[in-house]
Amino acid sequence: MKVRKEQKRLLAAEIGAAILQGDYRPGEWLRQIDLEEAFVAKRFDVRSALTQLAASGMVTHFENRGYRVAQPDLTVVREILSIRMLLEVEAATQALPHIGPAELEKIKQAQKTFEDAVARGSKADQANTNAAFHDEIYRHAANHSLASLIVEIRNRARPGPIALWPSNAELQRSAAHHVEIVEAIESRDLTALVAAVRRHIVESGANYPARDLDSTRKSTVTSDQ
Repeated sequence: MKVRKEQKRLLAAEIGAAILQGDYRPGEWLRQIDLEEAFVAKRFDVRSALTQLAASGMVTHFENRGYRVAQPDLTVVREILSIRMLLEVEAATQALPHIGPAELEKIKQAQKTFEDAVARGSKADQANTNAAFHDEIYRHAANHSLASLIVEIRNRARPGPIALWPSNAELQRSAAHHVEIVEAIESRDLTALVAAVRRHIVESGANYPARDLDSTRKSTVTSDQ
């Protein structure tokens, strides 16, 4: 009778998935003892998994200090945010003439869905509903390739697909920006819409790594003026 071998556990993949879904933020130190408890794993297996994740670039190893979740390059983040402002302002400008009462109602529904996720949703819910709000606006742009390009650029500076806000206050700030965007669309005020979109990109905490958030915001504003 053959003895069935136990399937090898892919601990690196499990920890990596936790990082991607926002359980561990960029720049956060990963204590091995915490990972042992969280994943019910042995010290040797945790070390092996962290070594694999370091080789893939998902975490960074600091000799004699440990491992922490990799952070996006701040220069790249600033450059990408400047590109996003150009693309999203253009998309909003093109979309406005094509947004009638029915389209506006769907945008308002997307705004409300994000607010509900802010109040009681998971990190994934918040990220997905935030993206859905913007996508609902930009899909009305005359250039249909703009929306897909914006999604691609939006995710380029992140280590994973989940947008993360560093605090509830930052989440509330994003929700307030959405209200400003909807009000500008409803009043057909292109100048206000452009200003609201730019402000949202510059000030949203979800667009930045955990460190140097304020300096990155200031640098992005300065470089775009």
